[in-house]
Amino acid sequence: MNEKIEQLQQELYSTLKKAEKNRKKLSFYRFLCYGGAVVYFLGIFVFNGLIFSGNGSPFMHDYSQNPNPTFWEANKLLAVIIPLFVLITAGSIGLGYYYKKFTEAEQTSIKRIIGTMFPDAKCNLLPSYLPTSLLIQSNFFGGIDSQSAGGYSFGTVTFENSNRKMNFRDIVINASVSENWLSQSTIGGLVLLAKVLYKSLFAKRVENIASTFRGMFADAQLEKKIDGTVVVLPDHLESRLDYLAKNIQALKNVNGNKLVMLEDVEFERYFVVYASDEITARYVLTPAMMLRMTELKKKYNRDIMLSFSGDHFYFAVAMPEGFLTLGKSSLTSGEALKDLYDDVVTAREILNDLKLK
Repeated sequence: MNEKIEQLQQELYSTLKKAEKNRKKLSFYRFLCYGGAVVYFLGIFVFNGLIFSGNGSPFMHDYSQNPNPTFWEANKLLAVIIPLFVLITAGSIGLGYYYKKFTEAEQTSIKRIIGTMFPDAKCNLLPSYLPTSLLIQSNFFGGIDSQSAGGYSFGTVTFENSNRKMNFRDIVINASVSENWLSQSTIGGLVLLAKVLYKSLFAKRVENIASTFRGMFADAQLEKKIDGTVVVLPDHLESRLDYLAKNIQALKNVNGNKLVMLEDVEFERYFVVYASDEITARYVLTPAMMLRMTELKKKYNRDIMLSFSGDHFYFAVAMPEGFLTLGKSSLTSGEALKDLYDDVVTAREILNDLKLK
């Protein structure tokens, strides 16, 4: 398989080289655009702070000393605001242009990689809205209801086996879905704004700026329907302050789900289990199943979430760099292709190894 990856790397070298150049330019213009926005909003806060403190501002003209100022003397603030807006505008134009260039090259490469490495897969990289009902059924995203906007999918890879489908999506959950409550107060709005500005500069991907979750989301049909719901989450979930922290309270109040202890010390080092009843949890999470999940957690080395509901299985992994992307590795080093291949293989093995194929 390494030979195939190397061959693909050579075939896609020129495309990947252009993508790498566009990614660097994208990062530069992103810094100009959002860095300028950060400076602008910080300036507003500082300016208003000086005014309300009674200390005045160096950008306000003192008419007592000079009652007949020139235009620029009377409007000192414009000397800062105009260049800043030019900077932000230039950054946004460059950001949009190079983002389009980069994603076009990236998607061309991903389609080629998936088609070559996984000939039995169907790959669709058209962006689409993710049904809210699917997210609700997974029990992974607390705070989402039928009135929420749901999530967004950047692409899907589908495997069909015995008339059953396994869908692997690269999704993002928008902040508006789980953080709408923040905008209902002035302080909350400021916190939300600060969070967006911070993510605009440091998020792994441009698409993640207004989101609270980016990663892989998979679903598959179970071989046998279960009577109830079982949700397996990372054991440190309750300490998080993002959308995931809402899951614990939500699970306690929806359909009577409750915390279940399964007497497997190593399993409970990594996972916490909520289920509609203890009998269903023990039926699904056999000692062999818990051992396999523990092994998968160690192998995958990421926080994974699994749930069983009716005749469906759901699986999610947080991937800030995206699932159907070329990641954060240098595109010309070959690591980006290998990382994408490993992600798809590992995710598929998880569903297969849990006897869900």
